[in-house]
Amino acid sequence: MKNISLRLALLQLLIVSCTTDTVDNDNKISNQKSKKNVRLVQNVNPSNPANIYDFAGKLHNDILNIYLAANYQHTTIAQISQEIEAIALTNNDLMILDVETNLSSDPNLIQEIVNNPQTKLNHVIENSIMTNSAKESLSNFMNDIHVLESTPYEEIYQSIISYESSVINHPEFNNEEKRIILTTSSIIRYSLYFASGRKDEDWGSSIGHRVGGLSGAINNSTTAIMRSLVTGIMINNLVAD
Repeated sequence: MKNISLRLALLQLLIVSCTTDTVDNDNKISNQKSKKNVRLVQNVNPSNPANIYDFAGKLHNDILNIYLAANYQHTTIAQISQEIEAIALTNNDLMILDVETNLSSDPNLIQEIVNNPQTKLNHVIENSIMTNSAKESLSNFMNDIHVLESTPYEEIYQSIISYESSVINHPEFNNEEKRIILTTSSIIRYSLYFASGRKDEDWGSSIGHRVGGLSGAINNSTTAIMRSLVTGIMINNLVAD
């Protein structure tokens, strides 16, 4: 009887040991995959020299980094907009870009985007000056990005630059349509890169900041950058709360 009890005790110890080893191995594999994904993101450069509006996305991330590094606790669109405008005024590249541009981000419009981003996206595209073919192309792109946003950044990056190439070489899109689309795609490409390097996965997951960028791109690059920033920060604050 004692021998049977001893065997059962040894068997339980073996089972516990094997289970612990399995959990440890699973954790190691998971950690290795996470580290590998981080390295892949770090090795991807978000720029696309073929897109002449690439600067829009870069300036977007430059200003966003400064804002977040200061750890501001602003909770309203007006407060965020004022701070982003102040940071923008110190950015020489942005000031050279559009010296005549009013940096105001249009708080009322941003609130509409925050409240219902998908409806506003459809409205902005439909009421733009672009031709129907350009509208359809941009609408499909925005929907594709929404579907792809949970995939690794390097895959999203390849998809975006492939789309940008098709826009650049499109024989029917005029220069203004290309400007609007390529400014928007540049901001999206850089903002998704920024989001991929953050621990809080909610950052960048809303389409709101993309709609803000697009609505601003209808006017000019500076407005696109400012509106995307303010909208994105406001939405992220709401999600964090």
